[in-house]
Order: sequence, then structure tokens, then C-alpha cells
Amino acid sequence: MMHKVNPESSQEKRTLSIQAEEAGVRLDRYLTSVLSGISRTAVQQLIVDGAVLVNGHTGKSGYTLRGGDEVQVFSLKMHTKATNIKPQSLPLDVVYEDKDLLVVNKTAGMVVHPAPGHYDDTLVNALIARYPDLQSEGSEQRPGIIHRLDKDTSGLIIVARNAATHSALAEQMKRRGIVKRYLALVEGVVALDQGSIDAPIGRNPRHRQQMAITAVGSREARTHFRVLERFPRHTLLLLELETGRTHQIRVHLKAIGHPIVGDPVYGSGSIIRGSTLKRQFLHAYQLRFTHPTSGTIINLEAPLPKDLQAVLNQKSFL
Repeated sequence: MMHKVNPESSQEKRTLSIQAEEAGVRLDRYLTSVLSGISRTAVQQLIVDGAVLVNGHTGKSGYTLRGGDEVQVFSLKMHTKATNIKPQSLPLDVVYEDKDLLVVNKTAGMVVHPAPGHYDDTLVNALIARYPDLQSEGSEQRPGIIHRLDKDTSGLIIVARNAATHSALAEQMKRRGIVKRYLALVEGVVALDQGSIDAPIGRNPRHRQQMAITAVGSREARTHFRVLERFPRHTLLLLELETGRTHQIRVHLKAIGHPIVGDPVYGSGSIIRGSTLKRQFLHAYQLRFTHPTSGTIINLEAPLPKDLQAVLNQKSFL
């Protein structure tokens, strides 16, 4: 017998044991049937995010369950319905807006969507307060969100205002038609003027909240970079994502020995001497995409915020 699990009362991890009568069902269909208040699309996103393990290994949506399998679901609360999210009037820097979509210049320190331990004061809370129609689309905890930025990464992020636009932009993202460029100040002097980092990224098996370059349960990941300016001990890079894996830039830059300045997870966490910088020096600088309705090419740019520009102004310390 299948027992419904209520995400609102769940912890960050649920463990489910597959009974003989439950065998033969696809993993995504099974989870959709036993988890209350969560759609199949959200379940599939959980699986893609590496938040579902089957017998200790990263699950796949099409996996056929067998009796005795153990399924672990992490961060279940992240995928509850948008109707459970509290609208909050928070400052938003909207740099582009029409009836179909908007582009927000997210400030550092703002989480994009509700997650375990952080259910309020997110970009989604602010969006549904200003644009209530987003909440009526029936999406989960990420209404309108096409892609994500880390909490302490500032810059441009696209938000769809209706289901048709969301679907079209998601498909454009899948085809790699959305160009995302970032600015990053990294430790050390990068020797190559430009180059590419091609290394698969998956969940770090020892630290589930972190990503790592690994051949196990990973997905292809490619980052292209170009040197904008070299300093005695640091380098300013312009980066373009070919793929969009979680923490991709931060993991890839660590892998080549040039972690982002101020990154507490994938770098040394050190900051520039004399600086008041309190986060990693990473900014989503440029966006280019095709408007799903008009077919117009949208080019947008967000200058460096004051805290990052102040670091670059201290050239004698770089």
C-alpha cells in the first residue's frame, strides 16, 4: 500500500522502501504518486538535481523500481506548491519587462527560490508579491524561474510570466540558445588568454550540498573563459556557460587552480587585503536570448555592483 508523504511536515530527507507490489513502476511516476503536493515535473527536476538516490546511487527518471529498493529524497520542501509561498515586498531591480517575461538584476545575498532553511526573503517571494499572476501558473516553488544564480552571485536572471513563455525559454535553454556571460575575479594569474574547461559535474558524494568533477552520476559541463585583465596576484575573467550545471563556474575554476576570490566553498574564502568584500566575486554580467513571442534578440548587460567594482578600484592590492 502506498502512503502519501506530506512535504510540509517532512525533513530534508525521506527514505522510502519499495514493496513487492510497487515494483515495475518508473521512479518518477512512483514518487509523483507517493509525494503530496508535488508535480511530476518537480519530481523530475529533483532527480536531475541529484536529490534522489536509489540504493545509494543517483537515480534516473526512467529507472524501473524493484522490490527491496531504497529510495532517498533530499530537500523535499524545496518543491512544494507556489501557493504555499508567502508574498513579500522586497526591492527588485527589474531591467526588462513586458507581458511575457522579465529580467531581474539580482542582488548578492538574495536566494532565488525557497529552500530548506531559507523559505522567506527570496527572489520568488518578491516576484509573487509584485506579480501575483506568477503564482497562478501552478508551478512549484520556482514560479517563472528559468535558471538560477547562487545566493551570493549577483546579476541577470530571466523570469517567465506565463506557462507558454516558460516552456519556450526552457526549450531555448536546452538548445543552448540563451547566452549567459559572467565576470569573475580569480586567484592567481591565468596564463592562457582564452580557453575552455570541459569536465563533467555531479554531486559530491561526501558533501551532498556541494558539486564536484566526477565521472559518477555526473553531467557534461563546459565553461569558456577569456582574460580581461591581469593583476600581479589575480585575474579578471569573462566567462560564458555552454552548459548550466549547479555551481559550474565555481567548480571549474577551482579545477584549473584559479578559484574565485572570496568563494568560501570552492576557494580559499580569502578576500583582497583592505577590501570589505563579503562574498565571491562572481557576477552574471550579460544575457542574450530570443524573445519567444516577438522573435526579437534581447541583449542585456548589468554593470558590476558597487562592492565588486570597489575591489577592482583597489588595483594596488590586486
